Amino acid sequence: MSAPFVRVDVTPDTPAWEQERRNSVGASEAAAVLGLSAYGVTPLDVYKHKLGVDRHFDPILAWVGHQSEPIMEAWLREFSGLDLNIRPGFMARSVEHPYLHASFDRVNEAPFFPIQMKTAHQYAGHHWDEGIPTDIRVQVQAEMAVAGTPRALVVVWIGGREFRHFWEPRDYRFIRKHLIPTLQRFWDGNVRAKVEPPVSTLAEVNAIATEQVEIELSDQAFDTLERITVLNSDIQAQEAERDQLKVALGQYVGAADTLTRDGVKVATWKQQKGRAGFDLKGFRDVHPDLAQQFTTVGQPFRVLRRTKTKEQK
Repeated sequence: MSAPFVRVDVTPDTPAWEQERRNSVGASEAAAVLGLSAYGVTPLDVYKHKLGVDRHFDPILAWVGHQSEPIMEAWLREFSGLDLNIRPGFMARSVEHPYLHASFDRVNEAPFFPIQMKTAHQYAGHHWDEGIPTDIRVQVQAEMAVAGTPRALVVVWIGGREFRHFWEPRDYRFIRKHLIPTLQRFWDGNVRAKVEPPVSTLAEVNAIATEQVEIELSDQAFDTLERITVLNSDIQAQEAERDQLKVALGQYVGAADTLTRDGVKVATWKQQKGRAGFDLKGFRDVHPDLAQQFTTVGQPFRVLRRTKTKEQK
């Protein structure tokens, strides 16, 4: 019986490896394509990556992850109590679904299955208390879709001191009904067709360069605009009510900076120094060259303003 994948012989973190990653969707990108990334990675981010445009990432975090893998492997061998035959990982591309690949951290031999290794900050360890986090489960399911295995092993190193391992069984229905169809639509309908996926975050909306063009709103789109208007009004009303309540409370407490209830401190209300400001206009007038040299402009953003009734006429 032939293997369900072909091995891609490239060295990790080299230009050849990076190019191979652009030739299909990686298991580590599957959660983002499904809108389930825990790190804010979106389908549009993955799409841009395939076209050669990458979002910024911290190379130190990637380095720490790679350097931690030998320690986690040693823990599996010496302390996990599992009967394993660990071998080096490699990149593999699915034969049946060539738009999907996986880079296995490690694999077990006889029986064959992928081993996924993760690190977590000590303050993020609670995300593992109920088992494998959703985005990582999606990644591991994608790895099993490539590997053709009925299960995979996940090990996490939390806070540099605690190790945990989890067995993840293959979810045949999820892979067949959700994972594969979504990845195939993304690959064929977006990447190959060079059609950007819809924006999915406000930052992506703000990045769209506007044009002086009119668009007729559908009933649903107009309802959305109306709902935004109502929410903005609610926010303004709540802020006004908050300020009025602060005045009322301030009238009661006067100069006191510590508030108690039944002798127990419930809040503090202390005066703080005013924030230091910078007179940019005055500095430009006195030192125009320096002002231009050190002035930076932030990313553009879009402002939604409702048209006043009289302007609509």
